[in-house]
Amino acid sequence: MRFITALVLSLALLPPGAIAQQGPVVRAPFIIERTYWIKPGKELQFVDLFEKNGVPLLQARMKEGDVLWMRLSRPQFNAGNEQWDLRVTIAWRDAGSAMERISKAREQAGRNTQRLAMEQQIMEELVVERTDVPVQEWSAADPGP
Repeated sequence: MRFITALVLSLALLPPGAIAQQGPVVRAPFIIERTYWIKPGKELQFVDLFEKNGVPLLQARMKEGDVLWMRLSRPQFNAGNEQWDLRVTIAWRDAGSAMERISKAREQAGRNTQRLAMEQQIMEELVVERTDVPVQEWSAADPGP
């Protein structure tokens, strides 16, 4: 009987929203930062092809809910050969969705697959180096990861 009284008393002393807060666990997005180094003088050609072919595929994944957001960035001034040329940061819903092949998005894009393959080949030939790095992001106002 004492146990039940103690349990009822402890539940009564909890803040009103404490019990309701035990909903589904919210997972942090899985963020990948893809960095490209492009052959000198071919940076704009690569960026144009990426915006034409890569961005629509990512937008299709965004409509499916696999991609939460994406950000493209280029350095305003090129500091030399060691400087990266394009950085694409993608927040995936989870690690599993980041690892899936994008063939489904390609089908939904409704593009000419032969032309897409040719443009993908051109893009690959323009790339000197590419890295994919999982990263953590947080606001400076937040306590951190």
